[in-house]
Amino acid sequence: MAFIRVHCDYCGGQFEIYKHNLKGEFARECPHCFQRIDRQTWEREVLPAFAAVEDANAELYKDHCDRKPLFSFDVIANHIFANGGGAN
Repeated sequence: MAFIRVHCDYCGGQFEIYKHNLKGEFARECPHCFQRIDRQTWEREVLPAFAAVEDANAELYKDHCDRKPLFSFDVIANHIFANGGGAN
């Protein structure tokens, strides 16, 4: 089961959102500090990106069912350096 792990730089917390709750009222809200991801960004960028990763992994599994090696992947962002530094 795929899920989104959100890192909140406001409070330093992190939380996970599972597919069944992606569109829930509080899905984009940090449960630690109650800051929220912008609704437009959530709906136009985050949800489609999550769906694209799920779709790609499903296609990789279908390939495996056709006797090809099994592959899957996660997307890990590392372009933002919290607590100083900035992108190099």
